[in-house]
Amino acid sequence: MKKTAIFCLFLYMLGTCIGQENEYPIKIEQVIGFDSIDASSFKEIIQSIGKDATVVGLGEVSHYTKECYDLKRVAITELMKQGYAALILEVDFGQALIWNEYVLNGKGNLQNLLETSGWFTYRTQEFKELLEVIKNYNSNTSEKFQIFGMEMTAMHNNIAWLQTYLSGLPTEAEDIVTLLKKERQIVAFQNYSETERTDYWNLHYRLVQFLEDNRDELLAEKGNPAYETAMQIAEITRQYATYISQNDFGLKTEFRDQFSARNVLWALDQLPENSKLIVWSHNGHVAKTSPMYQYDVLGHYLNKWFGTDYVGVGFTFHHGSFGAFSNNGFKEWQMPKTQEKSLTHTFSKFETPYLFFDIREQLNKNSSVNFFLRNPVAIRTDISESYSETQNNMMEITLADCYDALIYIEETHYPTTIPYKPKK
Repeated sequence: MKKTAIFCLFLYMLGTCIGQENEYPIKIEQVIGFDSIDASSFKEIIQSIGKDATVVGLGEVSHYTKECYDLKRVAITELMKQGYAALILEVDFGQALIWNEYVLNGKGNLQNLLETSGWFTYRTQEFKELLEVIKNYNSNTSEKFQIFGMEMTAMHNNIAWLQTYLSGLPTEAEDIVTLLKKERQIVAFQNYSETERTDYWNLHYRLVQFLEDNRDELLAEKGNPAYETAMQIAEITRQYATYISQNDFGLKTEFRDQFSARNVLWALDQLPENSKLIVWSHNGHVAKTSPMYQYDVLGHYLNKWFGTDYVGVGFTFHHGSFGAFSNNGFKEWQMPKTQEKSLTHTFSKFETPYLFFDIREQLNKNSSVNFFLRNPVAIRTDISESYSETQNNMMEITLADCYDALIYIEETHYPTTIPYKPKK
């Protein structure tokens, strides 16, 4: 009897050790592995997501990872086929207007439009391929797919658009055009004096007053869509003024996500009734609760507004390369495989190049992983626009709070860069 009890205790301890070795209780049947970017299984997953959602948020584990661009291109293509009407990018509103003119009307040289963009995140061959896909799609359909920007952190493209919009109007527009041509700082990620901050507030009020006072004339001359865009740029100017008026960085970034959510809703209002759209942004923004930031992010607001009609898809990876700023400028980084107990390590054991984990489905099934999904787990740290050798490569995340689904990439690669060429 004593020997039996000892043997049972041994089995219990062995089982506990095996459980610890297995790290997290995810079974092979609870994930979908696929071998290539264009795999039919991945397309079917996206089709299933798109069928029930109104807004699909596509994250990225870093701003400069080839596989994130490629996977999102496939996902956006499939959602377009389902009738999704627009893509909202983490880029300044005015920059997106330029790209939208290209995909709608073929205006401009695409290579030049990307080379002259101040946003390094979109100066890649992979993103160029997506814009070409969208343009080709639009040339074969009457229901045009559009591009919008949700950012308010750069003003040069917005100001240039307004200058063009107001050109050729009667003389009463001359003073506002002169005001727009004034030399001023145009990028938010720098220090501003009180005078410069006040200047942007004044510009906002002058724009709103002018646009409202001349509404009938502008509508007759330029049409309603252009007028709505002009009014939105006036609103973007207010958002910009608010952003640069904050001295606390945390408050700046909180305002940024609030305004981004507002701008997504504005874009939806410009589309036909019952339209669906896609949001492209960093993991830290599309998440319903950010594991990185101590404030409510874009995905939080979209989840509050749309409920289960918002689907936030995060991305993660095991090892490979990516691009990010260092202390000495932008560079390619290499990340080794992790051997630590983590979700990343668990996913790597399935030995597949790509993996899709449907968090919402497992929660709805009340499956064996429910407890694990609702508690913090270790995972590869998201990388933003900068990285450091001293950065902690693992972070904790509660999956059920953050995402509806997670895409895992075994090995990442540096994207194909399009070199920057400033506008002449």
